[in-house]
Amino acid sequence: MDPLGQGVCREGKTVTFIAGTLPGETGTAVVYKKSKGVQFARLASLGTPSANRCEPACPHFEGCPGCHYLHTDYASELRYKKATLLRHLAKLKISEQCIELVQAPQRLAYRNRVQLHYRHKYIGMLDPINNKVFEVPHCQIIHEALQPAFSKLYEDRSWADEHAGHGHCELYVREGDVSVQWNGAYSHGGFSQVNDEMNRELQTRVHQQLQDCAATHVLDLFSGEGNLSNKFSASGGQRTLVDSYWNAEASPMPDNFSKLDLYGEDALKLFSRRQGKKSFDTVLLDPPRRGFPALDRWLKKIKPRYLLYVSCNPASLARDLATVSSKYKVVTVQLLDLFPGTYHFETLVVLRFAGKAA
Repeated sequence: MDPLGQGVCREGKTVTFIAGTLPGETGTAVVYKKSKGVQFARLASLGTPSANRCEPACPHFEGCPGCHYLHTDYASELRYKKATLLRHLAKLKISEQCIELVQAPQRLAYRNRVQLHYRHKYIGMLDPINNKVFEVPHCQIIHEALQPAFSKLYEDRSWADEHAGHGHCELYVREGDVSVQWNGAYSHGGFSQVNDEMNRELQTRVHQQLQDCAATHVLDLFSGEGNLSNKFSASGGQRTLVDSYWNAEASPMPDNFSKLDLYGEDALKLFSRRQGKKSFDTVLLDPPRRGFPALDRWLKKIKPRYLLYVSCNPASLARDLATVSSKYKVVTVQLLDLFPGTYHFETLVVLRFAGKAA
């Protein structure tokens, strides 16, 4: 399996990636793209199935690009995800025994936010291979609170009168209130994790690690509204939140929030000027998929005792940690499955400063 949940076939020097297949399977696949010794194919017919293949719980699985592992059992899905994380962290010499696996309590009906694309009166998931909309009226991973609004999009196509051509629609439920927005920015109302139960698990584990680190003042980068450090603040800890966006409609911006584009060339200089001589014993960050290439520069400037890195992309996580691995020792690695059925997952890595004090 590759990191994107595709089966990998080798014939001579040619490597073929085939979605919807599992290790050990045989069959026929149709190649739709070739590039320098690598090609991509779609399963046409299955000959010998793998022992861990199962009937997908969703009727749309074979054609929908949204899920990647529903053709196998959950234990196998977790095993493949752990193998992916191990491959990415190989240069950091992380062993399998060092990774704690945290599975989700449910594999379906968990997603509290979903973005659908539409082309005229067709609405669903956008298949990047043929750039067409694949309709998913019986999607199995959306939260039950979203089901009425979701089903209405398929039962009543009158929305196409107002939203002609093509675009996207985002459905989101927060504290029981369902929001439907057309053609707006992704994550309207501010970014949040799509799995409520597993997000609470992540919050609890981050808080426990902050307690274990005896943290007193946390610098929370890419903080949003403090999702991962709210428990720490509620228990009396000091924190400084840094992000580029605050949802002022929901609540006024607090004094401990610093609005800053962390990817800007002068971000560290601007932050240092604002904070003056304030010190932080712990840095907590949860960046977008692109990671945080400037991490090492920030750590050299701030000199925290501990670093807690939460990542949704093991590739950028490994890249960033490689720049600081000689100065910080990995204490713990936890893989939290916030996105069952897909190849995505979250990783929480805790590092302790292991260099000489300045």
